[in-house]
Amino acid sequence: IAYILFPEKYLFVKSTNLKDDSLAGVCLMEQVDIQALEEKFGKLTNDNINKNGLRGLEFDNYPYYAYFQIDKDNEVAWISVGYPNKSDDTKFVTSRGIGSESKFSDVLKAYGDNYAKKTYSDFMGSGDGYDVTYIDKEQKTSIEFEFNESDPYSNKKEEFLHYITLKKLIN
Repeated sequence: IAYILFPEKYLFVKSTNLKDDSLAGVCLMEQVDIQALEEKFGKLTNDNINKNGLRGLEFDNYPYYAYFQIDKDNEVAWISVGYPNKSDDTKFVTSRGIGSESKFSDVLKAYGDNYAKKTYSDFMGSGDGYDVTYIDKEQKTSIEFEFNESDPYSNKKEEFLHYITLKKLIN
């Protein structure tokens, strides 16, 4: 019933201007050059087409993972960079300076208070955490920050930025 009444997923979240945002120097809807991506992210480890016809490119180069979805026009529709645990590898940051060492308070300073927050509990050993999503309703884009509240591979209870995802919204 809620979906019928409120079909827009982020109806109650105020828009945040993400027009010039980028992640790791890559902007949404820019043309993809695989060789340039490999120079920046390392060896391409997976290249496939999903059921929606988008091309998925994965770069799995410890201590980070990078994933891209490319549309039929060879433009970036989605970019995500993740870290399996707390890392001091900050070379992949947003255009507002948010990277692997950033805390939630840093995200708030850079992006503001207009966000949707979703928490999750331990799922298959991944640890507890939360997602913070900012939406640009005019540009139809979002940026999501996923924080884990502890490293699942150690006994430390230290929050770390696990994934950053910048994407074009469908619909």
